[in-house]
Amino acid sequence: MKETHARVVVSALLLLAGVVVYLVAVWTTRGQTLDQRAFDGMLGSDSWRMVLHRFGFYTVTDPRLWAVGGSAVIVLGLIARRGASILALLILPVVGVVAARLLRTVILPRPELIEIVRAGFNTFPSGHTAAAAGCVAAVVRAAPRPLSPVIAIGGAMWLTVVGQGLMEVGAHRPSDIIGSLLLVGALLILPPGTRFDTGYRPLSVLVVIGVGAVGPLLWWAHTGHAVLAVIGVVAAGVFGLLTLGPTRRSGSRSR
Repeated sequence: MKETHARVVVSALLLLAGVVVYLVAVWTTRGQTLDQRAFDGMLGSDSWRMVLHRFGFYTVTDPRLWAVGGSAVIVLGLIARRGASILALLILPVVGVVAARLLRTVILPRPELIEIVRAGFNTFPSGHTAAAAGCVAAVVRAAPRPLSPVIAIGGAMWLTVVGQGLMEVGAHRPSDIIGSLLLVGALLILPPGTRFDTGYRPLSVLVVIGVGAVGPLLWWAHTGHAVLAVIGVVAAGVFGLLTLGPTRRSGSRSR
């Protein structure tokens, strides 16, 4: 019960952070200006865009993304003896994509506070990011304890590059990507752990987040686009939080 309560609280905080991002980036003139400026700066710049497209992880509907993610969740989940939670980890990434689409196209409005030429319609949150982040987050939650930090760290860098590609082709603004990351984190942290499921203490999670942020920060230094560091640090924070959990289940015997 204590763990479930903690997961619900963290999920609510991530959702609240997503609401704040939406209100600031979409409903304030300053927020729209900064968001659009970062978006315009990324649009059309040279990148790994063609590499991402070639490997198919770029599009929500590409079956390779779901095939790789789903297979990893099942295999790693069985190794880690996740039991019935494997099913939840397979379903929630799809829920995240559907939720992102509904929020973007039906629920959330976008006021015209500034004069812009491209992407004047609402693009918050990003379904592309929800698909990629959902697969990574599910694998982090399914993986055995020693592997989950490694996947979280690698996933943060991958989402940084995916976000870069989405901005370069003009599909999404930075706030769209960050909002989706927070939405996915709020969903994927909810499934309770099994009696075999252990995680890391808050201090260890901070180390995972810190290491996960190194790659995006170096990528910022390489590309000169600070927005990539912001996206990467948020991704590292979200994926790092998914490694949080009790280090030993109650009733387990000390060695």
